[in-house]
This record gives sequence, C-alpha cells and structure tokens, in this order.
Amino acid sequence: MESKRAILVISFGSSIEEARLKAIQPIEELIKESFPNYQVERAFTSNKIIKKLKETKGLFFDTPEEGLQKLIKKGFQEIILQPLHIIPGFEFDKIKKTIMDNRSPSVEIRLGKPLLYDKIDYLKVMEALQTQLPTIKGKQVVLFIGHGTNHQANEHYYALQTFLKEQGHPIIVSTLEADMDQVMMQLKEGGYTEVVLMPFLLVAGDHVQNDLLGEDEYSWKSRLTSSGYLVKAYPKGLGENPAFQALYLQRVQELIVR
Repeated sequence: MESKRAILVISFGSSIEEARLKAIQPIEELIKESFPNYQVERAFTSNKIIKKLKETKGLFFDTPEEGLQKLIKKGFQEIILQPLHIIPGFEFDKIKKTIMDNRSPSVEIRLGKPLLYDKIDYLKVMEALQTQLPTIKGKQVVLFIGHGTNHQANEHYYALQTFLKEQGHPIIVSTLEADMDQVMMQLKEGGYTEVVLMPFLLVAGDHVQNDLLGEDEYSWKSRLTSSGYLVKAYPKGLGENPAFQALYLQRVQELIVR
C-alpha cells in the first residue's frame, strides 16, 4: 500500500490578504502543481498574526505544530515541512523543535532549508535578484532591506552583502533592525544620490508598507528622502518573483529526490 504523503508549507505569515495572495499562495500552488501525489497544507509561525486574523477576520491558520499534528492524526506517513523563511533564525529553530516534539516511528518527517542556508545559496539568490533589478546607472544603488534578528543566522545578511560586493553589484544589504546611520554612511562613502529601495522579505506586508515605504517621517523612504536622496520604491515581496518561487520549489525537490 502506497504511503500517504504531505507537504506543510510554513511561512511567518501576513495579516494583509493581498500580501498572502501575491507572495505566499503562488508558492503553495506551485508546490501543489509540481507534486500532485502530495497533499499540501499551510501553517504560519507568527502567533501574533494568527491571533489577529482570527479576531479581526474570522480566519483560522495552523501553527507548524498544529499542522504537523493534524497530518500525523490523518495517517500521513511521509511529511515534508518546507519553510518560506529567508534565514535559519528563531522561526526555523521553532520548526525544528516542533519536529523533535512530534517524532513518531511510523512517520518520516523531513525539513527543508530556508532561502539562505549554504554558501551556494548566495549565488542562487543573486541570480534570482537579478531578475528584478533595474538597470543601475550613474550614482544609483539598490538597497535591500531584510527583517533582521539577534539570532546568529543574521550573519547571512552580511555574507550576502559581501558576496554581492565581490561580484561587483552596486547593492547594499541591510535589515530593519540594523542601525540606519551605518547605511547612511555607506551611501555617503559610495557617493550615491539615488536609492532603489527593495524589500528582502517574502511578503510586502506591514513592514514594507509602513517601516520601509510608509509616509511618516520614521520610515526608511522618508528618512532617505529627507537626507537628500532620490528614492525609488519597489513594493513587492520576494514571494511575488517567479525566480524566488522556483528556489523554494527546489528546496522541496531536494527532499523528494534522494
């Protein structure tokens, strides 16, 4: 008898419907289409977003533990957990703990890697980024802003920055939790006058709409503009880019073809 197989696609989540539809759902649908013999389900790691959607929209989303336990109870013997996170930070650690806490001799559970994990991933991400980069000319620079964390995995942002610089790309990688004064110093040292502000985030949710591109004086866009830079905004999450969707699909494929 053929075993029941499932893929649990796990993202941080978003409280903004448009962001979910544009950046999370397309990846889930791509995985469903590519692996028709697997049942594909969704889970969010953000309890805050899950709670908000339940209370304000009447929508219910599973945590990774709830999603995994449901699949086990339904009799699935092979379960793949694929995170849509950028780095292996605290959210990834939570997923690993969920697997440890729900191990069963009758169920094979495998965990996929996030976007940045191994050294080769910097090249893959660079190639995917090139599909959305504008033609850089003159004193322009692209500023990629990720979320950031105090987890040691935050080093991946710096490693990506180093790799892109070595490849000769006029790109600065920073995070929402970084000191913006350091970014300003890099812009000044580079003699840049125009900044293309791009999210290095899966979805164009609250962080993009408010922290990055918001109209209040504290957003990155406003602070850059008030500092004299011409700012061009790219209001899309990585999940909207087919090249990044393909990278996540490859992560699942790595676990199926063994």
